[in-house]
Amino acid sequence: MNNDSETPQSKPVVETTAEQVSTVVSDEALLFDDSPEKEQRAELATAVATLKGDLEAQTKTRDALLAKSSLTMEQARQVTDEHIDRLHRYNDIKDAGQMLFGKLAELKGKTVKEIYKDYNVDIED
Repeated sequence: MNNDSETPQSKPVVETTAEQVSTVVSDEALLFDDSPEKEQRAELATAVATLKGDLEAQTKTRDALLAKSSLTMEQARQVTDEHIDRLHRYNDIKDAGQMLFGKLAELKGKTVKEIYKDYNVDIED
């Protein structure tokens, strides 16, 4: 009898990825873990799964919007980068304005809210 032949006790080979093994090991560890961190790890795992789902949904939405537009991915990134740069400039200018209102309020002995009112500026602006 040849030792290389399959015996009745041999089992078929099942290919398993490292990710699948890691998932099984971590799931089994959670089952037998009675530590207080078990609940936190479970909550984090749920949060990560939720975030992955959100990312997938946002990616699909982005891809659908790009398909509808005439922009390539690179052009869309360029438009986004320009918009972000403009928002940074806007925020820098707004911060400078708020500092000026603060200094003016200090010089006049008023609150910043009163200075905003004096200049007809909405406090939420």
